[in-house]
Amino acid sequence: MKRIYIIGILFSIIFTSCDDFLDKSPSTSLPVEEAITTLGDLKNAVNGVYYLVSEDRMTYGSDFAIYADLRGSDFMALSNNNHAGPLSRYTVTQRDNISEDAYQYFYKAIANANKALSIIDNLSISEADQAEFNDYKGQLFALRALLHFDLARIYCVIPTTATDINAVNSGLVLSTEVYEPGYVAARSTLKATYDQILNDFDTALGLLTKSANNGHINYWAALALRSRAYLYLGNNDLALKDAQEVIASSEYSLYTIDNYKKAWGLTYTSESLFELTITANYNAQRNSVGYYCSSDGYGECAFNTESDLYKYLIANSKDIRSELVEEQEGTNPGIYPMKYPGRENNIYVNNPKIIRLSEVYLIAAEAALKTGADATTYINTLRKNRIADYNDVNSITLDDILFERRIELFAENSMSFDYWRNKKSVVNPYIGEIKYTDHLVILPIPQVEIDLAPDLLVQNPMY
Repeated sequence: MKRIYIIGILFSIIFTSCDDFLDKSPSTSLPVEEAITTLGDLKNAVNGVYYLVSEDRMTYGSDFAIYADLRGSDFMALSNNNHAGPLSRYTVTQRDNISEDAYQYFYKAIANANKALSIIDNLSISEADQAEFNDYKGQLFALRALLHFDLARIYCVIPTTATDINAVNSGLVLSTEVYEPGYVAARSTLKATYDQILNDFDTALGLLTKSANNGHINYWAALALRSRAYLYLGNNDLALKDAQEVIASSEYSLYTIDNYKKAWGLTYTSESLFELTITANYNAQRNSVGYYCSSDGYGECAFNTESDLYKYLIANSKDIRSELVEEQEGTNPGIYPMKYPGRENNIYVNNPKIIRLSEVYLIAAEAALKTGADATTYINTLRKNRIADYNDVNSITLDDILFERRIELFAENSMSFDYWRNKKSVVNPYIGEIKYTDHLVILPIPQVEIDLAPDLLVQNPMY
């Protein structure tokens, strides 16, 4: 198990995170020393959470950025390096590092947020600093919501596909406070898991700034992320309401045909509601998402040239998104997505875009269709900014929207989640059809966690 190295300047919360501790205590009960006494300390503590969720395997700057793509129909692992390859080939077991890393890094980040939240209200904050304090506090709640949501996407079935969201052990082990070392808990229900996610987003939205906050979650990012969570819950009215507010009232704007391609080598662009900051000196690492999407890297996220997505992209040169397809020679020759080209001649340096305005338009379209509202406006607006000489359509189907998501959001952790959320199958290039009811749609809880609480922590079915 890897040792987690923490750079002191980024953290005011210091975890006891040695190998022995991680081997003997659940990921939800990592201890921490209290060290937040000033607003500057709180800022560093918040930054520390962002650092954790982008620093290593199965975090947003690594495998998890392309998780849903590798498990879907459109991408495949050409090499046998077996870093992200087991995701694509569906060979992850309960003893695999992939499952362990996601569980530990995400829960460790949540533990960071919980410790900060447990002590920051004791700070003496001046009236002049109150808004800044509130924003930091809001970011902690929003991060906790996002991390629980993505843990649920990895380890729990999607609520819209569940037979009973109140079923025992259908949800996560929720982490909402500071726990003593060795603390263990049972899994919650799926309903309780999503109630917690939405409650944390609700709290965050009352605290966050609406101003741009590069590399951090602001009000608009949290609202967009809550819209996404509502869509997974099947609460389409509220998903549409949140998406409409972001579209109508925020200062973010869609990429245009002229700037779409170059946007992927830039930071904090017009569509990017929330992206994580990666620089040559800040979280650039070999397991970066750019290295998976390169023939000279791991070569484990190349286009499946038999997929409908690839065939569309090579056949539609008027769609600017087709220009993000590149044939590469290299060590692992193939055709790769160019959404992670690197910066400053460093393939490791890419800011993963956690949510973009394009996705908000697509959430609005899907939610509108499902509630009987007009969905075409959102699709037509998006396509006009992508396709030269585009003519509006007068009607749209769910399959059209899902395919549009594939075209717009490829290599952005969306595809298989989207299809399973709508009770549809994906056709994986290695093992064929994966139905939304298949046990393989979620990963196993790491065995190391089960072993610490065998009477409480229940493994996912068929693992």
